[in-house]
This record gives sequence, structure tokens and C-alpha cells, in this order.
Amino acid sequence: MSAGAAVAVAALAAIAAAAVVLWLAVGWLGAWRLNHPPAARGPRSEFTFTPLETDVPHEIARFRAADGPELHGWFLPRPESSRVILAMHGYRGEMSQVLGISTLLWRAGWNVLLFDFRGRGRSDPAPISMGVWETADLAAALEWIEARVEEPRVALFGFSMGAVVALLAGAHPRVGAIVADSAFASQRDVLEHFAERDGARLLGGRLDGRRFLPAVEWWHRRRGKPPFDAIAPLAAVAGLDGTPVLLIHGRRDTVVPVEQARRLAEAAGSAELWEVEEAQHCGAYFVDRGAYMGRVTAFLDRAMPPGAA
Repeated sequence: MSAGAAVAVAALAAIAAAAVVLWLAVGWLGAWRLNHPPAARGPRSEFTFTPLETDVPHEIARFRAADGPELHGWFLPRPESSRVILAMHGYRGEMSQVLGISTLLWRAGWNVLLFDFRGRGRSDPAPISMGVWETADLAAALEWIEARVEEPRVALFGFSMGAVVALLAGAHPRVGAIVADSAFASQRDVLEHFAERDGARLLGGRLDGRRFLPAVEWWHRRRGKPPFDAIAPLAAVAGLDGTPVLLIHGRRDTVVPVEQARRLAEAAGSAELWEVEEAQHCGAYFVDRGAYMGRVTAFLDRAMPPGAA
């Protein structure tokens, strides 16, 4: 090999090595962003509204998931009713973010349990996922309700990741209805959307961020996290066995495109899909609060009539 050819080979090898390093570095950054501890933990989680400010009777609920973390919640009781709603926040959220809606549901006659998922708010620090590990938290909440309310009839009401948890674990004999606001079809789908969206913002749209997703998943798995395909409500909704489902989604959602909700509705078969024209991610309530609560409570009353056994 001539000296010139050797230099060319060495240059190509250096470029290839640099490309691999860049690919892994971008993947590490993506995995760090995905798994960075939520903002709603520690002292900041105490600087929120509580049921005291909303003038609702409540008690502290504490229960432990089967794999260890102790979870913290608020229970808003309606002793005259057996209907219970479990209200669930999103990935980087905490329970005070669903307190307003929970208060309105309590005023509509429901017992309500809202709680912090593992690693968020007041619950124990613990590794988090985008929904699959959190199904153990929902299972523990259901056990707590069964011990607290006689023969409870349960509805699940979740936002974003909380909606995903409801769809993944909704096939429970106590669950009579599910309201899922801004759910994604699968973790892989939503991360591909993030990668495509963020990549389009760089280099004038000439970078396809999806090329780095395998590197993100490689680092993600090295943290002990479940594979992206393990969190797939799209595959779970067909197994809900006729449980009434209301899917709510904003047509302007740039976090989870509305097409994912349409796919969920099609896979679920009998699910009702309400698309809100002006709404962003988890924003349908804020477009018209009265209309939102009217639609939700009407759906719940049809699925689980008051006073019915």
C-alpha cells in the first residue's frame, strides 16, 4: 500500500471512529434526558396546593408496591358511594397536578384516590419507567381501595403516562371504566416522534434524529430500564374485554401526535375518542373546563351508573 493510500485509510478510519463516538454521545444525551429525575421531587413537591385549599375532606393514603416503594396519596372520601376514581398524573408530574379535577370529581359524588407514582412527589425514591413499572403502583392503589371501600367500583383516569398505566393495567375485575387523556401508543412511537421533531430543529431539518434512537435505547438498557417495546398500550387495549374507554386527545399535541390516539381507538374497538381541536398535550381541560368535565362525568355515569350494583 502506498503512503497516500495508507493516509486515506487512516483518515477514513478516524472519520468512522468519530461518527461512532458522536452516535454514542448523542445516544447517551438522549438516554440522560429520558431518565433524568423528574422535577416534582423533594422540597418543591411540598410547595403545592393540597385538598386543604380546595376545601375537600381527605385522608393521607400510604401503601407499598409489591416490589418495594412506599407510595403517598390523598383519598377524598364519599362514604355514601361505592364508586371510586383513581386519578393518575404524568411522567414528570405529581399528584397535586390532578387535584383540581379530582376535587370536581369528588363534588360530582365520587370517592377519589390520587397518588404519586414511584420516584415522584412524596412517594419513595425509586427507578422510574414510562409506565410499565408504574403498573405495580396502580395495583397497590387498587389493593388499598379494596381495603378501604366496601365492594368498590373503580374507574381509572390518567393523563399522559398515567393514561398509559391505566390502559396497560385496566383489565382488572374492579375496573369498570377508563378515561385516558393524551396517551401514547407505545414508548417507541413517542420517542421516534421526539427524535424526528428534535432532529428537524437542527441543521435546517437535514438531520434525522431517529438514526440515534438505537443508541439511546442501548444506554437506556444499560441503566437497567425496560426496552422501548415493553411499554405498548397499543398492544394492551384489545385485552380490556369490553371495558368502556374514553380517549381524549388534543389535535395540536406536539408531544404525542393525535394519530397515536386514533390508532389506540382503532385497536380498542369500542373505545370512544374525543379530539379537541385547540388542545395541546394534556390541555383539553383548559380549553373549556366545563365542557371537559361534562363530557367526562357523562361518560362515567353511562359506564358506571350511580347506585348500580
